[in-house]
Amino acid sequence: MVQQKQHIESFDFMRSVTAWIIIVYHFANMCAQSAIHADFPFFLTHANGVWGENTSVNIFFMLSGASLYYNHRNFKDYPLKQYYFDRFKGIFPLFYLIWFFLFYQKAAALGNLFYNGNPKYLLLTLFGMDGYFFFRFPQSYYIIGEWFLGALILLYLLYPLLAFCMRRLKIFTTLFLLAATAAFHWPIPFFQIPREHNLFVCLFAFWLGMLFIEYREKLSKLWVTAVFGGIALFFIFVKMPLDPFICAQFIAVGLFLIFYHVGTAIMKQKKAAPFFRYTSKISYAIFLLQHVTMGQILGLCGAYPLSVGQEAAVLLVVILFIYLFADISTRLNRMFTSSRAFLKLQEFVTGKKA
Repeated sequence: MVQQKQHIESFDFMRSVTAWIIIVYHFANMCAQSAIHADFPFFLTHANGVWGENTSVNIFFMLSGASLYYNHRNFKDYPLKQYYFDRFKGIFPLFYLIWFFLFYQKAAALGNLFYNGNPKYLLLTLFGMDGYFFFRFPQSYYIIGEWFLGALILLYLLYPLLAFCMRRLKIFTTLFLLAATAAFHWPIPFFQIPREHNLFVCLFAFWLGMLFIEYREKLSKLWVTAVFGGIALFFIFVKMPLDPFICAQFIAVGLFLIFYHVGTAIMKQKKAAPFFRYTSKISYAIFLLQHVTMGQILGLCGAYPLSVGQEAAVLLVVILFIYLFADISTRLNRMFTSSRAFLKLQEFVTGKKA
C-alpha cells in the first residue's frame, strides 16, 4: 500500500495563487492584443519580464515537482503501472471531457468534423501535446490546456527517472539542469521551441521543487525566504540590465518560497482555508478552462472599447464563470472516474481493485 503522508496545506494556497496569476496574465494579454481595449496595468509585465511563461508557470512546475516527490519519493511500494495510471487518471479524463465538448461545439457550428484539416493532427490533441507543439504544428485541434499541459505530461513521464537521479545522481543532475537552463541565455538555434517552453527549462523548475522537499527543513527557513524573496521582489520592481529569462528564474524561486510561507500562515485561518482548499481541488480544471472562457466572454465585448475599470469588472465576471465551469467539470470528472466502467479499467491496468 502507498503510505499517505500529512497534507501540506500551504500547497493548496500556492495552487490557488498560481491559478489566479495565470488567469490575470492571460486576461491582460488578451486586452493588450485588442486595438480598442485599454492595457491592464502591471498584470501583463513586471520590470524584468512577463508574469506568464517562466514566472508563474515555473512556480506551477516547482509546485508539481514538490507535490509529487513529497508523496512518491521511491517506487518500492508503488508499482510504475500504478503510478502512470494515476497520472493518466489525474490528467486525461477531465481533459477529454472538456475538449470533446468544445470540439463538438465547434465542429457542429462549422458543419465539419475535421474542420482544421487532416485528422492525423488529432493525435497531438489526444495525447495532450497539441499546445506544447503548437509552434511546430499550428494546424491542429488545439482548444484547451495551454502549452504547459504538454510539458507537465512529459515531466510526469520522466519523473521516475528524476526520482532515481535524486537518490543516486543528485549533484550531477542539479548542475546539469542548471547549466542547461542557463545556456538559454544565448541563442541556441538547434531548438525551435521558445526557450521558456523548452523541456530542459521545465525540468529544472520541476527538479527545484523536488529539491525543496528533499531539503525542506533547511530551505523553508525564514532567512532563506528573505534572501531569495528579496531578490525576486527587487527584480519584479527594478529594471535590471539582465536577460529577462534569467531574471524569471530567480523570481520564480523567490515567489515560490514567499507563497509557501504566506500560505502556511493563511491556511491556519479557519475562515480562509476552506476557500483555498476548494480552489486547489478545481485548479486543474481552472487551468484547462481559463483561456477559452475568457476568450468567449471578452469576445462578447469585442465591439466595445473597455477602460481599465470596465476590464476589472469583466475580469471578475470571467473568474466567476471559470470557477463555475471548473466546479461542474470537476464534479462530472469525479463521477466518471468513480464509475464502475472506469474502476474496471483501473483494475485491468493496475491489477488492483480500487
